Amino acid sequence: MHDTTMTLEEFESYLDRHGAEPDRWPADLAERARRTLATSHDARELLDEARAIAQLLDDALPAGTLTTGSLRSRILAEVSAGPARSWSFGWLTGGSRLSRSVAVAALLIPLFLGYAIGAGSQSGGVNEDLASDVSLLAFADYETYTDAN
Repeated sequence: MHDTTMTLEEFESYLDRHGAEPDRWPADLAERARRTLATSHDARELLDEARAIAQLLDDALPAGTLTTGSLRSRILAEVSAGPARSWSFGWLTGGSRLSRSVAVAALLIPLFLGYAIGAGSQSGGVNEDLASDVSLLAFADYETYTDAN
């Protein structure tokens, strides 16, 4: 490495890569950073800005919430809090009669659209009337597709 100071661009790049504490940088970079800070007012300003941003981030999201142990503890607490709910078809079988009807309709619409597209396709291309109707149902402009023209 170099035995001289860093350029301001290099210093800023290392700040972005290694953080706002040059003492935690690799040893050769930390030494060059100290020399740069001793001679450059702009480098000291960049370091102050980086430290201020790092402090804001630390205040916004404490480091304790990011540790693996903390995350593991939260997951295990959720698991041990009670049995897992079955989510597969519970929304279909539960709720009011109206919500079940809406759920069934939501499941059947793509099925019918797929059938209509498949049944309407011809060996020469897509049926223009069917493509127009389906595009209106899908809220899309089918004319932008190359095979529709």
